[in-house]
Amino acid sequence: METNHKMAIAGSGLVVAGIGLGIIGCVLIVPAVFSWATDLFDKGAEGLASKVEGASKTVGTVAGTLHRSFNEAKKAGVAELRRGRTGTVDG
Repeated sequence: METNHKMAIAGSGLVVAGIGLGIIGCVLIVPAVFSWATDLFDKGAEGLASKVEGASKTVGTVAGTLHRSFNEAKKAGVAELRRGRTGTVDG
């Protein structure tokens, strides 16, 4: 019975030691995982910001092109209307 008692105490000690090592492992891993997650988040945010910036430039380019096209169309339309008025007045 004494041998079983000693083995039970040794087993309990090993279980407690395992739990302690697990806690220490978690304490050491959590900051590393947090650092990794923040780095990943920063990289994702930078990538997203660059994509938004690129899309904004594209939209600005398209808007500028459309604005110039509409201005040219407006000028052509006004010129056509003026030609039409002068044609009816003279004709």
